[in-house]
Amino acid sequence: MRFAGRISEDSPDPVAEQWERINAMPFRVFGLAPQSGLEEMDPSGSGSGSDAAGTRDGHVGLTYVLFRNPANRSDPANFAELDDPIREALEQRPPWPLPAWYLRQLDLQRYPMLWEAIRTSWYRDAATPSIDEVLVDHTNYILMNQFRVERGLIGSIGSLPPAPDVTAISVQRDATLRVDGIDRQAVRIDTDPHVFAIGAPIGDTLVTVVVNRDELPHINIEVVTRGRDTTRAD
Repeated sequence: MRFAGRISEDSPDPVAEQWERINAMPFRVFGLAPQSGLEEMDPSGSGSGSDAAGTRDGHVGLTYVLFRNPANRSDPANFAELDDPIREALEQRPPWPLPAWYLRQLDLQRYPMLWEAIRTSWYRDAATPSIDEVLVDHTNYILMNQFRVERGLIGSIGSLPPAPDVTAISVQRDATLRVDGIDRQAVRIDTDPHVFAIGAPIGDTLVTVVVNRDELPHINIEVVTRGRDTTRAD
């Protein structure tokens, strides 16, 4: 999170305003099912496009903090590997009171993140991207932003190339994704050494999940309706 100006004890939590904008979008939003090893952060990415007919498309991404040992958050196994400048920045506190929501955000930065682990995508028109295309796009987005060293992208200038080996050929169709308690036919990418990805069309939305492969033993990949509108028909 980035904030302009001085944060005071009575500064409002900007997440509430983010969710107000998201809830005004014409589609429901999905998140990972509640579980002791995950804590939802603020929406990491959301946006929409419009034309003369109104909202044309939109997407919402959610990030989660991961606790490998949720029963004991002080367990060293839970903490992320941080370099010294980041660790020092998290330890610094201004000499005035700060709001509880801001202190919580600072504290959560000490733990590993599943950055934009789940994304809801919506397109108004019938000629939409396929679930395969959306899953590949989400997968490459995570790889190019979270695995830059591993993918050989350090030092790239300008537009980045697609992450190696992740194309529509990588999509497998023998998958199921549990959504709001119902198993849905899904597609997945289970061939990449760094991430596991799965996605499914749910009514008028496309839901995709991309997570660090190393953290799979600590995650239950199940999806639930997260947004305000839980009554939209499939």
